[in-house]
Amino acid sequence: MCKISKETAKISNKKKLNNEQTKFIIELAQKTFNFFKDNLTEENNFLIPDNYQADRKEKYVDRTSSTNIGLSFLAVISGVDLGFITQYEAITLINKMIESIESLEKWNGHLYNWYNIKTKNPLHPRYISTVDSGNFVGYLYVLKSFLNKILKKEYEEEYEISDIEDNPQYQLMKGLVQRISKLIEDTDFSKLYSPSHRLFSIGFNIEENILTDSYYDLLASEARQASLVAIAKKDVPSKHWNNLSRTLTVLNNKKGLISWSGTAFEYLMPNINIPRYEGSLLDESSKFAIMSQIEYARKLKIPWGISETAFNVKDLHSNYQYKAFGIPWLGLKRGLEDDLVVATYGSVLALTDKPLEVYNNLKILEQYGMYSKYGFYESLDLTPSRLKRGEEGAKVATYMAHHQALILLSINNYIKNNIFQRRFMENPEIEAVSILLQERMPE
Repeated sequence: MCKISKETAKISNKKKLNNEQTKFIIELAQKTFNFFKDNLTEENNFLIPDNYQADRKEKYVDRTSSTNIGLSFLAVISGVDLGFITQYEAITLINKMIESIESLEKWNGHLYNWYNIKTKNPLHPRYISTVDSGNFVGYLYVLKSFLNKILKKEYEEEYEISDIEDNPQYQLMKGLVQRISKLIEDTDFSKLYSPSHRLFSIGFNIEENILTDSYYDLLASEARQASLVAIAKKDVPSKHWNNLSRTLTVLNNKKGLISWSGTAFEYLMPNINIPRYEGSLLDESSKFAIMSQIEYARKLKIPWGISETAFNVKDLHSNYQYKAFGIPWLGLKRGLEDDLVVATYGSVLALTDKPLEVYNNLKILEQYGMYSKYGFYESLDLTPSRLKRGEEGAKVATYMAHHQALILLSINNYIKNNIFQRRFMENPEIEAVSILLQERMPE
């Protein structure tokens, strides 16, 4: 495996937005942040509801996932980074969130895939999702680093340890770091791993007491965070990483990894907190995916950002339906060319790579009436069979917690130069496996 220098991909100054454009992006971050501010409440046990839909009888759903919970921590941290809340408010809220999570029923340290936020009970059929657990623990490492930095900077470098031992805020934060470390340690990824396949199962079915006989076998997948974290924790051997498929595809004389669904999600979501090393296989594949997104949309004369998302079909309870939409030449899944659905977060995930292109794309989506109470709506469905006569596009007027978070975190990474990646790598056990991320694109 050929390695490269540890130069992470930086945001080039040439591509930065001007003041007016930056102001719009920060306003979007504030509106998006308000989704978390308004809903991380005692009434919800400090667990973020999965989605909000204004035109539905019950505007909120009373469930959340482990990915939502992990992302909501990073949303709170973004509130501090971008000046929307104070550090003190954030730490008070994080403490309440951790208390709630500690009280949730778990399996081998893993959170269940879904909980009722009012009762805190897992939803049946109970299931452990590998990808969601990987996200949750990955985000806990970021949270731990955020708190450790405050402890160091504001207390340990300023005072003698003997003088701060009785400071209640210091003790609270020190305790929080220990409790987060325990949540990380207790989550046993070996229980989701198949040694014979050298791969992770997609999850564990509690009701049937069995690992699902389906596996994450591609490197270009949202599950790569679970793989990285499990190797860092020494729950699984590092050779597992080499077992992930690296099949490449070509476009415009450039190469990139193939994924299952060809979504923005599979390529770009892990980059929120996992660094990309300049010229690496994962960095080049991320760039390739963004180029493919823009190229595909240009050919079809539509806005860009195709990913897994809600679309313009509702069930009997008026809930929008949800599935993966992708770029046909990036995904192995059949039928990707049958739909045209543009997810707002799908382009915003590329903000650190293509700030101006993302900004311009958001302005196009705004013209469709997509910008509202908590920022941009989930998606724009342009599939002809799902449109009324004379309708150009159907707004999917819902806000989903994990996509809201990805929009907010992407803006924070853009404004603060990939701050979440830096925080993630401040954990020594994560830094120790960073070599896996530096694999070069094959010639």
